Amino acid sequence: MEFLETFRKYVIECANYGNYIGTGNPNCNILVVGKETSTDIENKAKRDEHYVRFQKECLQDFNENASKWILNVENQVDANSLPDWIGGKDSPLISNPLFPFKSLHTNQLKEGQTWRKYQKLHDLIFFGDIYFNKGKEFNFHSNFFLTEMNNSPSKFTRDADKSGIFSRKQLFEESLFFQSFPVVIFACSDYINGQEIKEIFKVNFHKQKGNGKQLFWTHFNTDRTKLVIHTRQLSTNVSNDLLIEIGNEIRQFLNKNKLI
Repeated sequence: MEFLETFRKYVIECANYGNYIGTGNPNCNILVVGKETSTDIENKAKRDEHYVRFQKECLQDFNENASKWILNVENQVDANSLPDWIGGKDSPLISNPLFPFKSLHTNQLKEGQTWRKYQKLHDLIFFGDIYFNKGKEFNFHSNFFLTEMNNSPSKFTRDADKSGIFSRKQLFEESLFFQSFPVVIFACSDYINGQEIKEIFKVNFHKQKGNGKQLFWTHFNTDRTKLVIHTRQLSTNVSNDLLIEIGNEIRQFLNKNKLI
């Protein structure tokens, strides 16, 4: 896989300074910014020892994110060449940030899980419908690049160390890599506000859409070649209606700019 020069430089910078980079396809058109990576090494969910071991491995995977990207870039790793991830209590975590947990099926996660929402949104954008069944593999990483507003993992938002969020916002503004995406989705609720979005991406507020607590806000730059959407965290009780509206907005934008 040929990685863009802006990403190659960003990976080197992150490796030097220990910044979390993200997961998915860095050459794609859609950046998704969540709240923070969820890990539960304290076992707040009160699950079994296999769960705790998996959480520790996930945290290690998070901490090794930049070093794994260095290897991907140096070796021009392609997602198709990656082995499938095989779960189970006796299997080690073998995951690559280019396509984490490759071959994981949708029935292996509960409905409220963020990845299920991302998959639905992906299918709405690229196929115009929700193609969801028990036999489907997660594949949204092929067309999304995911990162986090908060550089500190936590099981629950209320317990998260949020002291580094300000510097992450500066990073989004200064990074040529993050600035290069024509579509940015801030699915992180009040971790960022509309004025900050306008300043970081040089866009203007356009419309509020949705109903009740299922809302999102659109922003465009002057020539409408960049769309920035701000919405709630895509998990728990996020409705299909909200995902459909966001998906339609992005699909129309990508079509208009001949990006799909």
